[in-house]
Parts: sequence; C-alpha cells; structure tokens
Amino acid sequence: MTDAYADQLRETSQQAFGQRYRLELMLAIANTDDGIVCLTDLAKELDVAISNLQSPLRALVSTGLLTALPRGDSRRKFYIRNPSAAWQWARELRDHSALSATSTI
Repeated sequence: MTDAYADQLRETSQQAFGQRYRLELMLAIANTDDGIVCLTDLAKELDVAISNLQSPLRALVSTGLLTALPRGDSRRKFYIRNPSAAWQWARELRDHSALSATSTI
C-alpha cells in the first residue's frame, strides 16, 4: 500500500468513524478467507503499531462485528468476523474514497 493511499484511507476513516485506522482494519478483516484474525498479524499486515489498532478493534468487538474466540493454548487472542453488511460497506467506502481522491487530482 502506498503512503498516499494509506493517508487517504486514514483520512476517510477519521471522517467516517473518528478513528484513523478503523477502515484499514475493517478492510484487512473483510479480506480474510476464514474471518479469523489476531491483532499482532493485523498490525504486521498493515505495517502499523499494535497500539494504533487496539481502539478500533475494541470498537468492532463492542459493535458486534467481531467476537473474541477462547484463547485455548495460544498466547495470542483471536477474533472471528461476524456476518454483516458493514464489511461490504467498508469496501464501498474505500472505493468511494479512491474515486474522490482521483477526481481531485
């Protein structure tokens, strides 16, 4: 992801959610095949600090878009994506953001 693209997503996320990283986080989760994610892997994938994703992740859990899975033997905490139109809406928001960015150039 280019810096300009990431900046555009983060600006759109800030305007839509009041959090700079929630849209990127939602898109990363929406794009997983099985819907199972952990914060450490997401931070690595997005190349951001875990601390930047903690609040947006909590918001997704509190709104019911993610559910924490039992820890079991793992030291890491995993979450599962719950069915919702919000995941498709995040993609639409990304696409709209990209279209807006190209039309202003």
